[in-house]
Amino acid sequence: MKWQAKHTSLVVIAAGFAVLYLFSRKEWLLTPIGVCFIGFILGPVGDLIHIIWLQLAKVLGYINSRIILSILFFLLLSPLALFRKLFQPKNQPYQSLKSFFTTRNHVYTKEDLQTPW
Repeated sequence: MKWQAKHTSLVVIAAGFAVLYLFSRKEWLLTPIGVCFIGFILGPVGDLIHIIWLQLAKVLGYINSRIILSILFFLLLSPLALFRKLFQPKNQPYQSLKSFFTTRNHVYTKEDLQTPW
């Protein structure tokens, strides 16, 4: 039997249940054994467990990334922007400008295209 991605998923699930067994009641002991046995012996059931595991990971990744980015935005970036707005000096030279665009009167030559950076 060749090792596949579904086998890795089954071992990870079983390890998670084994850790749960270590920190909780003894009823969780049969769960990792059952998951490994069913997943390895019955191939289509192992595939189904693998697919469910990947879908769960996809959903949790979608939700957690939004939560983490929202927390980062509201707890870190918003206060920094507020403090900068409150404490920045009012006589900055760029505040009098309407735009940062500058007109550059330059005739492009062949050498400009040879070393663009």
